[in-house]
Amino acid sequence: MEARMSDPCAPGQPKWRRSYAALGVILAGLVLLAGCASSPSATAAVAALGTGLPINRHAQPLDNALVTSTPDDGFYVDDTYLHFYYLRRVGLVDVEPLLAGAEAKDADSLRGLGPLLEVVVTATNPGQSTTAVDLTQTVLESSQTSRLNPRGVHTAEQRTYYEPIRPIVVLSSNRLDVCSADVNPGATVWLMAVFPPVNTSIKIALVDQEFVSPVVHGFYLPIARGAIPSRVPSTLYAQDVDHCIQILNES
Repeated sequence: MEARMSDPCAPGQPKWRRSYAALGVILAGLVLLAGCASSPSATAAVAALGTGLPINRHAQPLDNALVTSTPDDGFYVDDTYLHFYYLRRVGLVDVEPLLAGAEAKDADSLRGLGPLLEVVVTATNPGQSTTAVDLTQTVLESSQTSRLNPRGVHTAEQRTYYEPIRPIVVLSSNRLDVCSADVNPGATVWLMAVFPPVNTSIKIALVDQEFVSPVVHGFYLPIARGAIPSRVPSTLYAQDVDHCIQILNES
């Protein structure tokens, strides 16, 4: 399986005007991961996060959500459907090659708290114009949110990953721009988000106040149940969310 990191410095890449998905409360926008080439270890890490998933061509999503994006501050609103197919545990070592130096050091504070959580989603655009979707603003919650933190979370550095809980790395079968992937009309794009360790002895919900459906509190998703309907595409792109946030804050 061939997998790549995104290459924002490749010649001839268009600078699209993005219509960002209105996905919630964490981030207003992000910027590209620094660096113009992927290392062999990073390529292998991306490949690992897209393989080893159970496949069943009759697989149904664990749940679905409708999100909206707008290219013009709300005059036109475009719909995109998110289909949540699978959640699984992955090791911190599987993600570390995708992190820049400072971000890798921060993530190392999570060592010993347990495995990370990977969420596998497809985004489908039934409309007539291209939409943009990202998973960085999808928040993990529970009936008692604080219980999502695994035992051993004590330091301020660790708590930055949990207040609120956000992904560490996002991946997409389309090129990522500001941690957002374009979804063309009639197309389906694969998206993955890797979250820090969570307490999996309780129900886990993916919640976002801007989800059009479900309306109230999102939905609970089980870990390691179900399957994906087809093999994940051979080319994937990954970006480091923490690096994006830092640059955004400096702008």
